[in-house]
Amino acid sequence: DCAYVAKVWHLHQMDVKNTFLQGKLEEEVYMVQPPDFNLSTHPKAICRLKKPLYGLRQKTTAWHSKETQYLLRISFHMSKSDNSLYIWSDSQNPIVIILYVDDLLIGGEYLVDINKVKSLLSKKFEMTDMKELHYFLGIKVIRTPSDIRISQWHYILNLLYKFGMVERKSVATPLYWNLKLDADSGTTTCELT
Repeated sequence: DCAYVAKVWHLHQMDVKNTFLQGKLEEEVYMVQPPDFNLSTHPKAICRLKKPLYGLRQKTTAWHSKETQYLLRISFHMSKSDNSLYIWSDSQNPIVIILYVDDLLIGGEYLVDINKVKSLLSKKFEMTDMKELHYFLGIKVIRTPSDIRISQWHYILNLLYKFGMVERKSVATPLYWNLKLDADSGTTTCELT
């Protein structure tokens, strides 16, 4: 529930508007005319896409490629172990960006550096500055002077409501207390006494 960190960085979030329309397709993709768009002179004509559409398999790759090119151009370096992690080490204090589809998490020790990166990103892409990170992918994030706390309490509560289990009693473990696992055969035996 709580992560102690060596440096309590500022964590900010930005949301890219119309993410997939900002990417460019690297291959030729065609589609039939949409129902509300019909060329009466050529009713059987097909459309060649210049930009990826939502639902298109290539959409994420096209956006990620465009964002990566820009981040590399402004002196970020892509992590060798994770292609969604970028590190900016132009200043003495590194800035880290994590890309997740149309969201960017920006972390750093000084707000001045974070705001500089936000400004650079906003010049290139239409973005919404969500300011300090509070909630991301079902995880609540609370930053204190000494630590960063994360919790999925709301996410879990929503699941309990969804499946009608809010009023159920909690148990320490969902398994029988005397369940025996057999490491050799991969089978389980359960003795109810």
